[in-house]
Amino acid sequence: MNTELFVLLALLVIALCVVYWYVRRAKSQPDVTESISLSSAQTRPEINQFLQQLVSDKAHIDEAAITAVQQHEQELEQRFIDDVKYVKLKEQLSQFARMNELDKALIALWKEIKYYPTRSSQDDFDNWNKLNLTGIGGSSKKDINSVEFIRGAQRFKVRERTRDEIGNLNADLSFFEDGDEVFSINCLVDSGNEEADYICQCISTFKTRGNWPKVLLEYYGQLKIEKNKSLNAVKYFRAAETRSRFG
Repeated sequence: MNTELFVLLALLVIALCVVYWYVRRAKSQPDVTESISLSSAQTRPEINQFLQQLVSDKAHIDEAAITAVQQHEQELEQRFIDDVKYVKLKEQLSQFARMNELDKALIALWKEIKYYPTRSSQDDFDNWNKLNLTGIGGSSKKDINSVEFIRGAQRFKVRERTRDEIGNLNADLSFFEDGDEVFSINCLVDSGNEEADYICQCISTFKTRGNWPKVLLEYYGQLKIEKNKSLNAVKYFRAAETRSRFG
């Protein structure tokens, strides 16, 4: 028993010595956290003043930039006041053209007559000439194709100018009356079907003079009539065929 007690006392003394040594060592080292806090406390007012000045400078710079841009816009508006009116007019006329389907009329006319010049020399051209056009002519140069025709005492022309843009095929369709471009649209061309589809993206030209709107709409109306006649003929032909098979 005496031996065990001696061993326990020895271990206890050793443990107390280790604890005492760690406490002495900790006290002898400087407090890093305290020094950092004191340093921060000493410099914080200067930092705050610097940041506040930075915020103030940015606010003044932003305000000056906004004022400069507004002044420049006002100067341009005064300098180009007449041109600005035409920008608004363009929006109005573009909306008018779409509401009255002038864009669709030009697309339909071009799709109908684009091959007329090559077919006009064929014996059965009268079967193709749904619009009864006269004085038909045309030209083809690289990416530009056009078809001309006479209506009464006037000469009209439809021109297509195609271009590739980032994988898309675009086309500018223009309508001319007696040599003047009076209406034009920019289209995206979808050639995925058997016949290319033209999707109007914007109105590029709209002249408020001449007979061209009436001419376009009359041809568009004729093409609608011919299309519906064809659809009705197919429908009733199938009805007659059904009667012959099931009567």
